[in-house]
Amino acid sequence: MPARKPSHLSSRHSTKAELAARTDAESALTPLTELTVTPPPELHGNKYAIAVWKRHVKLYAETEGTIITAFDADLLVKYCKLEAECLTFEDLCSELMEEKIYLTKEISRLKRKAKKTTEEVDEYISYSSQRIAVAARYQGLDARLDGKRKLLHALAQSLYLTPRSRAGVDPKRKGEETPDPLKEFD
Repeated sequence: MPARKPSHLSSRHSTKAELAARTDAESALTPLTELTVTPPPELHGNKYAIAVWKRHVKLYAETEGTIITAFDADLLVKYCKLEAECLTFEDLCSELMEEKIYLTKEISRLKRKAKKTTEEVDEYISYSSQRIAVAARYQGLDARLDGKRKLLHALAQSLYLTPRSRAGVDPKRKGEETPDPLKEFD
């Protein structure tokens, strides 16, 4: 069963007593410390992770109510670091693919020669074994990247960053008033 949405994100009809009980229970678990745009020390030195932190904290600040609290800071730090790691892995995969393309071109260049010297045959074998090794490294990195992306998605769901995690949730922007449908009868 999924975790309960915060009361300010729930659109369920509740009695005043139920709303008061739920609000009291949530406020008892809400820390006084708020998340700030200033990134925590764990992110220092990682420009991309710092940018992700700032972007998300600013987005959270735009909504009415508290979606994440200081309790979630460590989770957001992990999310930011993981985003940066995924970027690094994507760069590594791109470099390996470029290397594989280069080796493939060299192999096909050597294949086209009608008469091959012993050195060219040795070079062909060397390029072939290098290409196999690069392909294996690429496959391993790609699998690790897939695992990191899966974890990133799970963290994003926990932080209300995916459309599915926000399904049925319509967080109001600060300053927006919800029109009262009963006011027209006054």
